[in-house]
Amino acid sequence: MKHVILGNGPAGVIAAKIIRKRASQDQIVMIGSEAPYSRMAIPYLLMGNISESGTYLRKEPNHFETLKIEQIHGKALAVNAKAKNSELGDGQLVQFDKLLIATGSIPVQPPIPGIDLPGVHLCWTLEDSRAITKLAKPGSRVLQMGDRMVPRMMTSVAGGMIKNELRKRVCKCIPTLKWMLLLNLNLDYWLPYQMDNL
Repeated sequence: MKHVILGNGPAGVIAAKIIRKRASQDQIVMIGSEAPYSRMAIPYLLMGNISESGTYLRKEPNHFETLKIEQIHGKALAVNAKAKNSELGDGQLVQFDKLLIATGSIPVQPPIPGIDLPGVHLCWTLEDSRAITKLAKPGSRVLQMGDRMVPRMMTSVAGGMIKNELRKRVCKCIPTLKWMLLLNLNLDYWLPYQMDNL
């Protein structure tokens, strides 16, 4: 039996491990566009408590090979349940007997004018954290928006960042209802859009 897992975040990785425990001879393929890591660790990465490798879900370099879990770097574009295959971005068709979609979610960007400006960043992926780290320089102004788990962690982390390293470089950090970091922008422009949420 061939199991294909779309998504290699925590849900996909744990599912692959459980499938392997229950079906030692089955083929398992895990498809993801990034290395398997935990988004929940990003606040600690931004705070400087861990390195990027500290976000990885499995530390041993051959963890998946040892469990005979094949990893494919790619993104699924379509699933054909009748033909039992998934088409990847590079045109490859991956056949399956059983399919698990564990792709997670994508943050919603509120319809605010300027939300697509260069200094506006979601804090969702390792790539986002790299961009934020690059921009967080002495004198930067930061507006934090969001009220879910990671933003709540970031509010706490941002406090720690401000007390520690970022006190030198962040002027303001305001938690609001939608989550992203706005760096080096005129906060006066944004305040009317988020004052009700403070």
